Amino acid sequence: MTGIIHEIETIADKYGLKISSIDVTDVTVMTRLEVLPSIFIQVYRNSKKNKLNMALILGRNRIYGFDSEGGIAHEHPKEDPESHVLNRKEPEIEEFVLNCLNILKDKDLL
Repeated sequence: MTGIIHEIETIADKYGLKISSIDVTDVTVMTRLEVLPSIFIQVYRNSKKNKLNMALILGRNRIYGFDSEGGIAHEHPKEDPESHVLNRKEPEIEEFVLNCLNILKDKDLL
């Protein structure tokens, strides 16, 4: 789990994000990367279940996301975040963060 924590810290530093919370167990990591007080990127990794969930949250709503469990990946696209679009591969955390920042720029929220 230390590898993903270091990766998240590096990404936060690189893009000027604040780690507002981080919760770690022996098999899970859940963290929030704050963009603005009401906008954050949540990353959840469960190594035992081979699970990665990432979401861009605006207020209390997911406006974009990505989930993967056991090698089955799907996206919650920005156009319809409640839908599921199957993906061949899970994105890297940094790739997801960049997508989120671009979405926020497109919405004039950055």
